[in-house]
Amino acid sequence: MKLSNLILLSIVSVAFFYIQLWDPLLVTPMYVALLGLSLVFGVVTRDINMTHISSFILVLTGSSYIAFSEGFINYITPSENKLLQGTIIYGVQLIVSLSIALLLIFRVQVSRMISKSKQIELTHFDGVFHWIYLYLVLVNLLALLENIAWSYFEMKSWTIIYDNFEGLVYIAYALCSGTLLTMMILSARQNRTQEPKTS
Repeated sequence: MKLSNLILLSIVSVAFFYIQLWDPLLVTPMYVALLGLSLVFGVVTRDINMTHISSFILVLTGSSYIAFSEGFINYITPSENKLLQGTIIYGVQLIVSLSIALLLIFRVQVSRMISKSKQIELTHFDGVFHWIYLYLVLVNLLALLENIAWSYFEMKSWTIIYDNFEGLVYIAYALCSGTLLTMMILSARQNRTQEPKTS
């Protein structure tokens, strides 16, 4: 199967699965778990590029997930001030997405600062991941601007991003998950072809 077909099949399958669930209490932990699985797979197969890509995304996404699920963000967001509340919530997600995007853009350089491995190189997938997170940057920026228009300028009809926010985020999760699954499949296939044949 061609690489493009494999990526497309993985993305469509994961997107369909996430959209069927449509619950952040299920989808986000599953996404974080898949990132963890990808990290473990990269360590076990000694694929340092996959290990670093997965770990960069996992650490920042996992930290954000814990901060929101444990209510740390809610403690500093007064519910009576919708402008401040929305600014902090969408602002934090914007900063996290931008940080991941920048890390992934300079992934090879950052990886070489962390590790002296000679296997660190630009992969076909490096060109995909940062675009996914730049898309999330755009979604969070639009959500932030929409919240300002809704709460400060009283434009109460401006709720397009708010009404579709979870679905827009699930698209990014599905794209990232599909790409990670494709990375694992290709890495396993490559390791199998490199194994010495026994008679």
